Amino acid sequence: MAQHHLETRQGYWVQDVMSIPKERLQQVAQISARIFDQCYNPSGARIGTKILTKRLRGPAMVQYYGNPDLLRFRQLKSLYPGFKFTDPEEQYRLQMVDSRKRRGKGAPTKKKEASTDTKKKRK
Repeated sequence: MAQHHLETRQGYWVQDVMSIPKERLQQVAQISARIFDQCYNPSGARIGTKILTKRLRGPAMVQYYGNPDLLRFRQLKSLYPGFKFTDPEEQYRLQMVDSRKRRGKGAPTKKKEASTDTKKKRK
């Protein structure tokens, strides 16, 4: 059995790393990887574990953009043109636009003669 060099540092017994055999260090690294659910790759080959262990993006994207199979109001309205549907969000939007117009916050009115005047000025 090989003798290992021990010395004291700040009151603790410390073993010199150089005296530990390489095979033993590899065994410790392998066991550590198994305990902490990591990939043991002693050769350092590129095996893609960094990419494979990342969180999947799909569920987050579906949550952000919504379910594509869910029918929207416009799709429902185009599928059944004979029925009269009311969209509460659109009704609310129209009410807000109307109230803004009454307060003078709406879009400015377009001038009908402005389009002909600009053509004359350019020439």
